[in-house]
Order: sequence, then C-alpha cells, then structure tokens
Amino acid sequence: MASSSSSCNYDVFLSFRGVDTRVSFTCHLYDSLFERKKIRTFIDDEELRQGDAISPVLLNAIQGSKISLIIFSKDYASSKWCLNELVKILECKNTNGQIVIPVFYNVSPSDVRHQTGIFGDGFDKLEQQFKEKPEIVQKWRDALRETSHLAGHESTKFRHDAQLVNKIVEDILKKLEKITVSTDSSNGLVGLNSRIEQIKPFLCMDLSDTVQIVGIWGMGGIGKTTLATAIFNQFSSEFEGRCFMSDVRRNSETGGGLEHLQKQMLSTILSEKLEVAGPNIPQFTKERVRRMKVLIVLDDVNKVGQLEGLIGGLDQYGPGSRIVVTTRDKGVLEKFGVEEEKIYGVNGLEFDEAFELFCNFAFEENHCPEDLNWHSRRVVWYATSNPLVLKVLGSSLCLKRKSHWENVLDDLNRICESEIHDIYDILKISFNELIPREKSMFLDIACFFEGEDKDIVMRILDDSESYALGVLIDKSLITISHNCLQMHDLLQEMGRQIGTDAIEGIFMDLSKIEGINLDSRAFTNMSNLRMLKFYVPKFLGMIIEEKLEDSKVQLPDGIDYLPKNLRYLHWYKYPLRTLPSNFKPKNIVELSLRFSKVEQIWEGKKKAFKLKSIDLSHSEHLIRIPDLSEIPNLERIYLSNCTNLVHVPASIQNFKYLSMLDFKGCKSLRSFPSNLHFVCPVTINFSSCVNLIEFPQISGKITRLYLSQSAIEEVPSSIECLTDLVELDLRDCKRLKRISTRFCKLKSLVKLCLDDCLNLERFPEILEEMEHLKRIYLERTAITELPSSFENLLGLEFLTVSGCSKLDKLPDNIGNLKSLDFIAAVGSAISQLPSSVADSNVLRMLFFCRCRRLVSLPRLLLSGLSSLKFLYITDCAVAEIPQDIACLSSLTTLNLSGNNFESLPASIKQLSQLSSLYLKDCKMLQSLPELPLCLKYLDLRDYKRGGIKFPLFFTLSLFVKSEIMKLSEVDGPIIVLPGSEIPDWFSNQSSGSSICIQLPPHSFCRNLIGFALCAVLDFKQLHCDCLSDFYVSYHVILGFKPCSNVGFPDGYHHTTASFKFFAECNQKRHRIKRYGVCPVYVNPSETKANTFTLNFATEVWKLDDLASASGTSDEEELEPSPKRIFRADQINMP
Repeated sequence: MASSSSSCNYDVFLSFRGVDTRVSFTCHLYDSLFERKKIRTFIDDEELRQGDAISPVLLNAIQGSKISLIIFSKDYASSKWCLNELVKILECKNTNGQIVIPVFYNVSPSDVRHQTGIFGDGFDKLEQQFKEKPEIVQKWRDALRETSHLAGHESTKFRHDAQLVNKIVEDILKKLEKITVSTDSSNGLVGLNSRIEQIKPFLCMDLSDTVQIVGIWGMGGIGKTTLATAIFNQFSSEFEGRCFMSDVRRNSETGGGLEHLQKQMLSTILSEKLEVAGPNIPQFTKERVRRMKVLIVLDDVNKVGQLEGLIGGLDQYGPGSRIVVTTRDKGVLEKFGVEEEKIYGVNGLEFDEAFELFCNFAFEENHCPEDLNWHSRRVVWYATSNPLVLKVLGSSLCLKRKSHWENVLDDLNRICESEIHDIYDILKISFNELIPREKSMFLDIACFFEGEDKDIVMRILDDSESYALGVLIDKSLITISHNCLQMHDLLQEMGRQIGTDAIEGIFMDLSKIEGINLDSRAFTNMSNLRMLKFYVPKFLGMIIEEKLEDSKVQLPDGIDYLPKNLRYLHWYKYPLRTLPSNFKPKNIVELSLRFSKVEQIWEGKKKAFKLKSIDLSHSEHLIRIPDLSEIPNLERIYLSNCTNLVHVPASIQNFKYLSMLDFKGCKSLRSFPSNLHFVCPVTINFSSCVNLIEFPQISGKITRLYLSQSAIEEVPSSIECLTDLVELDLRDCKRLKRISTRFCKLKSLVKLCLDDCLNLERFPEILEEMEHLKRIYLERTAITELPSSFENLLGLEFLTVSGCSKLDKLPDNIGNLKSLDFIAAVGSAISQLPSSVADSNVLRMLFFCRCRRLVSLPRLLLSGLSSLKFLYITDCAVAEIPQDIACLSSLTTLNLSGNNFESLPASIKQLSQLSSLYLKDCKMLQSLPELPLCLKYLDLRDYKRGGIKFPLFFTLSLFVKSEIMKLSEVDGPIIVLPGSEIPDWFSNQSSGSSICIQLPPHSFCRNLIGFALCAVLDFKQLHCDCLSDFYVSYHVILGFKPCSNVGFPDGYHHTTASFKFFAECNQKRHRIKRYGVCPVYVNPSETKANTFTLNFATEVWKLDDLASASGTSDEEELEPSPKRIFRADQINMP
C-alpha cells in the first residue's frame, strides 16, 4: 500500500445495500469480522446516508480503511449512495493502493459488469432519475465495470452463507497479514527500495515462458530475509500459487524433516491440505503444480539436499515460475546449479544509510543530537554496516547517558582490536547490559521457546516477568508475530552459545533417537535445571504416539532426584509408577506425563503453589489422584483415557482458577464428588465415561458439560443450578430416559446435543422462554413428539430430528420460531408439514429425505417461505408438486429425487434464483416444463423411461444454447445426463480420434466467445474403480470452453481449429464414443475461409472428478461443488 497502515482507522470498510443484506448476510459477516476475529470493521448507519454527497463520516471511513469489501446484491445499483461510495472506493484503490474485494451476493459478475438481469433493473430506474446528468451515470457504470473484473467471491459457488462468510474472512485475514508483513518488514529499514530495484533484473519478470531461480547470498543479519519478504509481497499477486518457506535450515532438522516441509510447501501452493500418508507425493499432485505459475521463496538454506528435496528440477513448475533462495553459503547455490549471474550478493549498507538506520533506533528519528554525532558515527563504523547489529546497538543505546555511550564505544574498540572476534562478540554487548532476570528470559527463549506462543511461555516462565519481556522487545532482541516469540537466527545462535555454559533446560525430540537408558542419578548435579522436555513433534501427533509402545527414555534403576527449581516437566511416556518421593514441586508450573506408566504422581500432599496445568492423559495405569488441596492455582487438569482411574478427590473444587477438567474415556470412573461448586468458568468433559451412571451433582460457573456415551439415566432437576451453561452434550447416552423440566432454567444454553439417545421418548416441556438456545440435535432418538411449548425456544436457529423413526409430526406452532432457519428430518416418520411453517420468513433450509409417509406438499404452505434457499424432499412418496412452489423466490437448490410425481408445475420457471435441480430416480416423470434460465446443474441420473430421452434432451439443448452466452467466463460442465445422442445444433460431429472445424475470417472472429463441447461416454467400458451407479450406461456431457481459457494471442488469424478428446479414469485414457464441437459467437455469422490450423491441446474429461461431482448421495452434499470436467494441458499454436 502506498499509504501507511498506521494512518488507517479501520481494517475493513463494508459497502452494502441495507435493505438487501443488513439484517442477514452483512450482519453475520460483520459479526465474524469484528466480534470473532477482532478485525476493525466499519459498518454504516442509515442516518449517515442523506442528501447526494457522501457524508464526512463515511468519507473518512473509506479513506481510513485498508480494505473495502463491496457486497453487490440485487438492489445495490438502485442506490445512489452505494454507487457514490463505490466511485470513492475505487479512487482510493487507484491513488492509495487500497485493496478492494467484491462479493457477488445472489448476483453474477456479468450482471454487475453489464448492469443486466435483476441487478440491472435497479440501475435502469436510477439512470432515469439522473438522465439529466449522464456524466454521473457513466461514472457509476465505469465503477461497476472495473469492480466486476476484480477477484472476489460469488455466493452461488458456496453451499450456504456461513461457508461464504468463512471464506471471505479467511481471504481478508490473509490480505491484512500481507499488509502487516509488508509494513513491518519496511519499518525502520533504510535502503530496501534500492535493493529491490537492483534484484528485479535477476528475476526477469518479463519472461513468461521460462522458470527462473534466483539466489540471495550474504552474511547473517545483512537483510536477506527482509529483501526476500519484500520481493514476495510485491510480486506474489502475479502468480497462481505462492509459498514463503521461512527458516528452512532449522525446520528441516525437526522430526518431519524435508518430507514434512515439502508437503507443507505443496499444500500452500495448492491452497489445500494434502492428505498424503507416505513419503512419495502423488504424480497427479505434481502434475497440478507443473501447470501452475508459482512463486516460491526458500529462506535460510544451508545444504544442497534441502534444495534437491524441496525444489527438485525446474521442470516441475509451470512457465513463468520464480524460485528465490536465501543463504549464507554461496557454495550451496553453485552446487545446485544456480548461474553466477542469478546470484545477488547483499552487501552492507552505505555509510549514510547505516547512519540513518542506527539513528532510527537510537533516537527514534533519522538524525542525532549534535553532542552524540561523533559517538554515533563511531558505533556505525564498528557495526560494519550490518543492519541487525545497527538495530540491536541502537536499541540498547536509546535514552542512555553520554557516559554509557562512551563505555559501549570502549567495549567495541576492545573487541575490534582483538585478533579473533566475530559478530557475536558485538551482539553480546547488548546481552551483557541486561539484568539477570532479563538475561535468563533471553536465554530461555533462545534455547527453548523461539517460535512458541507467548502466553504459554509466559505461563511457564512466570507471568510476573512481563516487564523483562518488554525490555527484550525494546532492545530489538526479540519480536512478537501472531503472538509467537521470534528471534533473529544470529541472536538465537549467540544465546545458545552462552546457554551451553550453564544448562538450565533439556529438550529432546524422541522421534530422532533409538532409545537411551538414564542413570538414576542423571539429574542429581543439575541444580539449575528449570525445564525438562522429552517429546514428540506436534505435527506427528497421534501417529507417533501409537507407534511408540515403550518410552525411548528408560530408567532401569529408577530416579533418585529431580531438581527443585524445575518449572516445566514434560516427559512423554514417563516409564515409572511415580515421581521421586523427594521431589518438591514448589516451582513447577506445568506437569505433563502423557501416555505414562504412573499409578500415582506422588504420595500424600505436596505444596505446588505455582502449578497451573496437570496432563496425565492416556496414563492407563493411573489409579488415583493425590490430595490436591495444596495446589490453589491449578487451572487445567487433563486425565482423558486414564482407563483405571476410579476416584476423584473432593479437593478438586478448591481451585479458584480452574477452567478445564477432562475425564474423557475414564471407563472405570463411576461417580464424581457431590456438591462441588466452581467459582470460575470451567469446561468439564465426561464423554465416554461408560460407567458414570448418575448425573454429577455440581454447580457454579460451568460453561460446557460433555457427557456423551456415558451411562446416565436422567438429567435431574438440579441442572437448574448451571445457569452459565452454554453447551450440553448428551450424545449416545443410550440409558437416558428423562430430562427434567427444570432444563428451561438454563438461560445461557446455546447448544444441546441428544443424538442417539435411543431410550429418550419425550422432550422436556419448555416452561419458560429460552432466548439463547440456538441449536438442538435430536437425531436417532425415540422421541414421539415435540411439545407445543417448543415455541418458547425464541432463539432457536437449527433443529435436526433426522432418524427419529417414531416422530410423525412437528409442533403445529413451529412457525412461531422467528429465528429458525434450518430444519432436517431425514428418515423420520413425518407425514405432513405443519401449516405454520408458512409463517416463517427466515427459514433457509428444509431437509425431508426418506420420509416415506410424506406424500404431499400442502398448497399455500410454501407461499410464506421467501427466504428458503435449500429444499430437499427426496425419496419420499410425493405424487404432486404444487404450483405455489414458485413463491420460493430465494430458492437456489431444489432436490426432488426419488419421488412419484409425473411432472413439474410450469410455475417452476419463475424460480429466478434456482441454480441446481435434482430429479434423480424420478421413475414416474413424463415431461419437463420450461426451466429457469439461471439453472446451472440438472441431475437426471437413474432415469430409465425411454420415451422422454430425446425430447428432454432437445429441450435442454435449447436451454444450453440460450444460456451459453452467459458462460463466457466459465470453463467446465453445464449438464450431465443419461443419453446417447448429440444435439443437431452441434454441426461438427465425429466418432474418430480428432475433429477439425472451420473458423471465419479475422473480422468475424472478434465475435467468437468460445466453443460448446459435447460427448457421449460409455462408462461400462471404462472399468472405473467406483461403486456409483453413475457408471452403468451411456451419458451425454455438455461443456463450454471460452476463448479466454484457450489462449488466443492478440491479432491471431487462425481459421481452423482441431480438437482431440479422451476420457481419463485412474490416470488411463480411453476413446470417447462420439463428440461434437460448435463455435459460439456474440453475433452469429456463418463464414468460410482458407485453412490455417490452430491445434488445441487434447481435451481430457477426467471421470474421477466427474464421479465426485455427480455420484454422491443426498446426505453427502447439500449443493454440488463446481467441478471441472474439461481441462487443457497446453495450447500449441503454430
């Protein structure tokens, strides 16, 4: 950005049409941005929109935002205020580099670009109002056109608004992080821009047909990482895939090594999590990367093997890709084959630059006081123009007296006069100035906690040491990024050199060793030991935990002593039954003995005033917990899967700060101490405690209570004491028969899970209003009815009664629930829908799949469901679809598969938002009416009646012809359906291996927008490894390839195009039975010309993807994800 982020008052400015989305989509989006992610977001008030001009408040908000998010909805263009905002936003984009993200909410980018469709209706009315001011209207048009071309988000590509909101928030977070990184990386730096200009020729960004690798080489602290980060930030938007791999040297030495880093790199490039079990990357994954133009930065490489393992050959990346490598060792680049002219050597700063940088940190401005001018210049000279040294020395001298400066100069002079000295000796000057506790914290971070979460580290070291942490930050010895402690690798190396002189911590990665036996007196002389950690890497997780049957650190003779200064003890698979009897845990903060063999951590009482966390999870030999009454500050207790734990001491209630009690999977636990009262918000987990029969008699500030798969038989009236409870999970409690009516006292409850409670026949009466309960799960219960008092659940948004085979109806007054937007009753006994459903104007999703007794949809029932977007009535016995289905004005997905109706009502054409229609296995279907022009997906699988095949396909062909103009920016399938004939309007057809078609002269080709493609596939001959019944017959596939994805160069004069088609399944190609191609023009004209051939790449129809797009069940997908069936490997033009 051109403007400093520090001058921005907001992270995001929301531009939207209030009447369309304020109380729905925009409200949810704002809540996710501001309330949940703490992103400073400006949302306007209607009172700010008065008159014709933008109010000063709105103007300042737009100018003071880093990102503007524009929500285009159907009536956006009918508002002059919205359009004026848009014009101003684009001014900020073009002058200040503000980021602009469009969201196309139930409108298409094409309609926004051309002001057509429902979006254009509002604009037309506004244009009439301003017909005397055409220049203003033209500004609005230009703004809409410009914004529609920007990368954004289309709501029709997401299954529901929540998914869209999550994607937008994720996108904004990434962009804000990039802005922050860019701002932070240049903060206080001098000479960066000139170095960027110097390295640009090395990158050869104008060469788009080759892959280039560039090396950045220089000494530690010279600014290699900063330069690489700046390059990445400046150019990454020009690449399809991008990845910045920081600290390769250190990360390649962790448990996962290069194998883990390679998977991480590919996952980042492809923007998806790769599920690869073994060391080998699938060939298809490599193929995908090979087709992409990527930017990869590998920072701090010190071995050729790292480049060989991560990069491989340059032929593994698409044309135009760039790889940047930073290293202290030029020989690494040369051995890998990087050309000499592609290695950029980073030199120290020029003296004037170095002086300015030093002053920025020493005086917080770019010049110094006259009386310290000579001193400052001497320090810069001693620092050899190394940016890191200048930064550290400047920070250490900030606000210090002149006498202190003179002492530092004496130290620098003595170091530099020494015959043997290095940069570490200069950096140690800042370390030596620290007081003991600051030195201790610096060494702890350097040796153990670099890259760790700040809050966790402070808890281990001591929260009271926050002042020392602030000093280290002020002296530029550490930084904090995303709440993690960061330290330059030179400073870390210096710290580790110093730390080896007095061992205070031992960290051992057990995945790297074969096994060791420790002497019982191993720790006797380590009186300064404060941290001891035997661990497996986090990313290996349960995979390692399951493989390591025994501890790799054995104590054959036991253990005599653990140091009393120990603050952090993490011993994975601790091999003994107890800790040493003489162990005094007075300084211990965290105790973790996961998967250990302990039966009891210690005998009797022990004082541990600093202990905050105990984790004995998966310690199957643990029998009991000692008296914990002398541990007043305990916050977390993890005892999950301690399968022999029988007793829990009553002293557990004495903890003022307890926030987590985890007893999940404690199969031997039969009871819990009675009358326990918790004073702080706490989560308690009793899931899978299969012998816990009685509901715990507990009270106080319990926020989450998990009792799934326990043996409880009743939720007693005492539950009314849990007034702070937010979530109650009783899933799979097969003995549960009753829930007290006092349940309604839980005024804070948000989520209730009762799935698979097979003996629960009645839902409790709701005797009082519950405003906060939003989600109820009742799947596969024995409930026979829901009480009429259900209407007291005023805040209910989500209800599922799927699998309730005894539930034959919903409450008659369910329509009174004004917040309810989701109902699922899959596989229930429901035979009719209550008429009150029509009163719900917020209901968005209705799922009634496999409700065999549901035979009809009552007329007029649908008339009030103006917000309904998803309607699934599948595998029921519905014999007629009512005409008033046209009232569902917001419906985007309609699934009527597996029903008995013979036709659809003609009114279905009026569903102006309908994009997906499922009619799979509708055996009685005789004909189809005219379908909505907005339809993008039609599923007629398992349709076996022969008489309708061609007429139906002919109708769809006409539909495709009318709609294909709208697909000029789409590359993929339009329709897949049973059939064996290609429509007549495909004038170019063939059953051979290729097809060649004539193109008109150049003057006509300007109207060519792409090619309609059609093929007949015989799936029975392909031998696909798929169980879907999709592969049992001939199917016809129609698709469209726009010119924009073909790659026509400007000014081309080709007059013949040739195509080859294959079907691909399991990486094997098969011939296609028959196919056709039809050019599509904006203004169709038939023309003949002399031939000059344009060879398209082979069109491969990937049937594995086709199966995932078309072979899923109703329950697996609410709405089909857009899947690409056609793909082009390359374009060859003579």
